[in-house]
Amino acid sequence: MATRQEIVSGLEMTIAEAKRTTSLFDADEWDLKRPVGWTPKEIYSHLGSLVAMAPAFAETFFKATEDEVLFEDLNIDQINAASAAAGASKTPQMVMEEFETNYRKAIDFVNSFSDGQFEVKRRIGDMPLRSASDIFATSFMLHGLHHVYEAATP
Repeated sequence: MATRQEIVSGLEMTIAEAKRTTSLFDADEWDLKRPVGWTPKEIYSHLGSLVAMAPAFAETFFKATEDEVLFEDLNIDQINAASAAAGASKTPQMVMEEFETNYRKAIDFVNSFSDGQFEVKRRIGDMPLRSASDIFATSFMLHGLHHVYEAATP
């Protein structure tokens, strides 16, 4: 099980690595497609939008019972496309400010969990039963770091 500090440290590292890697970008690099198929602007819009959903996700997660299967009908491709497109009309600075603001809110949110909440287990879609800590570590922290490095790779 991921600890609170591991999740918070990972979210902080995501912010730091995003700032470090994007500080190296030329102005036109923000709109260059990466091998993943998105531009850095789209990647950071996606990450900022996704992590902003953490409180609503957690509310549903914690209200459910262990035998419920959550988000079975969730269309992740549709959510991903909308979150990536959300930054299309924004400047890179605006996208990055939103990204960092939402990640900092997520850190505060994770810090508000009780120790018992980290241990709560639920099933999401076809995934096996997982604890809140492991889902947050994977869906928000590791997912963010993965995309930060994709954005940095031309």
